[in-house]
Amino acid sequence: MAEAELGPLPAGRHGFSREQVAHNQRERLIAGLATAVAEHGYQAVTITHVTKAAKVSRRVFYANFESKEECFLAAFEVVVGHIRELAAEAIAPVFDWPRQAIAASGAVLAFLASEPGLARLCLVESQGASPAVAARFHEAVHEAVPFLEQGRSERERGRELPPSTEESTIGALVMLASRKVAAGEAAQLEDLLPDFAEFILAPYLGAGQAARLARSLPG
Repeated sequence: MAEAELGPLPAGRHGFSREQVAHNQRERLIAGLATAVAEHGYQAVTITHVTKAAKVSRRVFYANFESKEECFLAAFEVVVGHIRELAAEAIAPVFDWPRQAIAASGAVLAFLASEPGLARLCLVESQGASPAVAARFHEAVHEAVPFLEQGRSERERGRELPPSTEESTIGALVMLASRKVAAGEAAQLEDLLPDFAEFILAPYLGAGQAARLARSLPG
């Protein structure tokens, strides 16, 4: 959602269709919401903050969204969709699950580190915005459960893992990343990759092998 891509349309006869104008306005509102939330926090953000950042009128806002919450959810979905694409691209050229897990984690952390405002929107503001937003946040992060469950096939014979293993792992990862973002250190999120690797891999490969793989990461 680069600012250059979402700038206001030129005034006057610009040659864009009504549908193109409406799409541009909606995209600008989503980007404006992300900007306003990064600056003020979700609870303090007003529709005026959003429309000012998007450079559109309140009438345009209400033509696209019924509320601040609905606009926030739209922004959240855009970011989550992009994260899914990044993770899929990172995994595609990698054939073994442990390194797929590391590659996906690295891609997501790199993106969020490059977009501190979006990292805050997704990992901090979404958890306390409203019950509906918080519920959507938990749904989104738990989309990773099936991928983590693939790690069970990597285990050697032994005691079966508890059913809650994946949920607990995701909770730990979210807590680590959220704390860093809340502390104003989103740009350093990539520093968490070794910790992410150990948290993800340890239940399936054992603590020793997970630590060895984490230590082998560059940086």
